[in-house]
Amino acid sequence: MTHIHMLFKLHLILPAFRCGSLLLAFVLCFPGFAADSGLSASNTGQQVNGRIAVFLDAPWWLDNDFVREQIPIVSYVRDKEVADVHILMTRHGAGSAGTNYAISFIGNKGFTGIDHDLTYWAPATNTADDTRRGYTNMLKIGLVAYIATTDLVNRIQIEYDYDEAAVIRDRALEPQVDPWNHWVFEVYGGGNFSKEETRSNISSRFGFFADRITTDWKIRMRPYFNFSERKFETSNGTVVSTSHRHGYNAYVVKSITDHWSAGAFSSGQSSTFHNMHFSTDLVPAIEYSYFPYREATRRSITLAYRVGYTFQNYIEKTIFEKEQEFLFAQSIEATARFQQPWGSFRAGISGSHFFHDFSANRAEILANINIRLFHGFALNVQGNYEIINDLISIPAGDRTLEEILLAQSQRSTSFSVSGSIGLSYTFGSDFSAAFNPRL
Repeated sequence: MTHIHMLFKLHLILPAFRCGSLLLAFVLCFPGFAADSGLSASNTGQQVNGRIAVFLDAPWWLDNDFVREQIPIVSYVRDKEVADVHILMTRHGAGSAGTNYAISFIGNKGFTGIDHDLTYWAPATNTADDTRRGYTNMLKIGLVAYIATTDLVNRIQIEYDYDEAAVIRDRALEPQVDPWNHWVFEVYGGGNFSKEETRSNISSRFGFFADRITTDWKIRMRPYFNFSERKFETSNGTVVSTSHRHGYNAYVVKSITDHWSAGAFSSGQSSTFHNMHFSTDLVPAIEYSYFPYREATRRSITLAYRVGYTFQNYIEKTIFEKEQEFLFAQSIEATARFQQPWGSFRAGISGSHFFHDFSANRAEILANINIRLFHGFALNVQGNYEIINDLISIPAGDRTLEEILLAQSQRSTSFSVSGSIGLSYTFGSDFSAAFNPRL
């Protein structure tokens, strides 16, 4: 029988040492299989060839091909019901600072009850390749606990590169000083254009991010600028449509306890579509989380309340004969999010109103569920419904046909509804195809 030898190196800082330079080298050799080798499962759920069955449960951003190419020692299956290990991955952005990847390893069949979690922090300075190598390395580390219980245990060798003097020296060091004090800045800009014989389009966008995220504080300041011009040649001449949307978003959020946080939000806008010459607001807020915030990668139920002032200066006089006004409003929002082995669920309900006129209000309910009902069968349903009675910036007078067709101005509506439903059924071999980059 042909033999294939594969080498994997896992870099892991062991908690027992906490600091210093420690390299865990995971060397694994295992036999290959002839073309007619079977992959039938044993009573424990592990494959008879010693390889465990893994179900990778992650959205579109996971580079599946790269993971399979880097970790070919397991069998990848297409459904969690036939997997020995269910790997559930989620990611959560931290502003412009970077992204935190949460990886949950859930044991099934012979590994039931053997669960653990790992995280990988990808700073914003990472390239896409840095990030995929980072979370793939964490996948390797997390799978060791399962692979070590299979017949391949005799093929595992662990080597420690441990410098005791370096550890002692590092422990004596003061905590690292961050000259930026956790601040991360980003400047962006760009544009695009297109041209045909009878029409052309040009647009530009640029802005700035300033973020500071720690366990106690979350701060952001973001000004942005967007401009667009479209031209159409008709038998009656040239139609020109110009629009802009400039503004800023800012907030400061303070962690109070594992379940409470408070903050203040501010935003401003100048928008031709919204009939807004200039608007700005200041909105304090408080939030309660039913589950501890540290569990937000898997489950979250929150209730948030906001109240604040807004100043609005309009481009055109509104349907309420206003050219500018100060407004006092409040809102409340309840949101639930779950990312579990059975699928994902998100739902929310919110309501808001202006204090000067309680009939100027808005209510929204939304839901999105993606669930694996049984082996190979998945259901996705999403819907959104809004009752809209707060479009106080609608300009007075009728809109021209050009303005309507080119969506230059917001139009009045009392509701908005949207939804979708999808079903999928996958059948055939439980084992995913091998990584193959060929044509």
